[in-house]
Amino acid sequence: MLQPIMVMNGGRVEKYGDENMRRTPMLLFAVYLGSLMVALAPVPTAQAQGSVTPMITLTCNDQIITIDVAPGKTRDGSTMCSVQNPTAYDETVSIQIVSSPGIAVAASGTLSIGAGQTADFPIGVLAPVKAEMKDHPITVTATVTHVNGITNTQSTVQNMNMIVSIQQFSMIQIVAQNSFTQLRPKVDYTFVFDVYNHGNQQDKMRFSIPDKNIDQLREDGFQITLPAVSMEMQATDTPYKVRINVRTPKNQGWTDEYYQLEFQTVSDFSCREEKCETTAELQMITIYVRGVYLPGFEIIPALSMIALAAAVLGRRFINDEEEEEPETESSVC
Repeated sequence: MLQPIMVMNGGRVEKYGDENMRRTPMLLFAVYLGSLMVALAPVPTAQAQGSVTPMITLTCNDQIITIDVAPGKTRDGSTMCSVQNPTAYDETVSIQIVSSPGIAVAASGTLSIGAGQTADFPIGVLAPVKAEMKDHPITVTATVTHVNGITNTQSTVQNMNMIVSIQQFSMIQIVAQNSFTQLRPKVDYTFVFDVYNHGNQQDKMRFSIPDKNIDQLREDGFQITLPAVSMEMQATDTPYKVRINVRTPKNQGWTDEYYQLEFQTVSDFSCREEKCETTAELQMITIYVRGVYLPGFEIIPALSMIALAAAVLGRRFINDEEEEEPETESSVC
């Protein structure tokens, strides 16, 4: 039989009988069970692994990619970008790029980035040959698709805007409508040259005849004028017609002569970027001036030559007849 227990409480003596003794084991069991539940409870994820929010940082070395699209050039450009994962999770990141029509862009499609790690990836750009001088915007988008192998339900996106800058280039073509021309002395004639701007931007073209060439022609008796010396030209397949007015020498003489006329075109852009002498385009034509004695140019000189030839032939015919007459002897009756 359980005996009452005497307990001192603040100078007073209290008795714990049978009922109190029965409650004590139940209280201890409750305390033990509660401690066990706390010990077995899972540690909150935020405390064990840091932030539960996926995060990335997107950066690129160059925000302007310049491309030279002149014929013979590679027409490509590139830059290096990085995606940083500052979280305690392994992340899978999708890379997407939106560019202007006609601009081809290549980059990694998917990146796997460990916790606290950084992944680098290049971006390559290719432009069409002779593309118009223009700035094209492109947008790089990095999206977290998976966290620790589990699909990311949150919107974790980083964007980077860049510019693809197509550089200007100059390209000139000259076509002579008459590369070889036959003329009489002292006649006026207009030579026409088709000048094309095959560059990728409007350009100012300058027209001229090289000093050495025009000085020689004037010394030989030519009179030459170049009405248009420059023109702003669009980059199209439509040529600008440049005219050179020429008067042939007055006194050609009795012989044929061949002369060379040189026409030169240079663009202002090429002169700013390089030396004008190395970028100028030259077209040469031949002028054949015939002597005055040849038929078909002057009627009176031609008739005179024919009459003179006829007189010479007639005189020779008379002389031949005189030589063929037999000699006669005189007789004395």
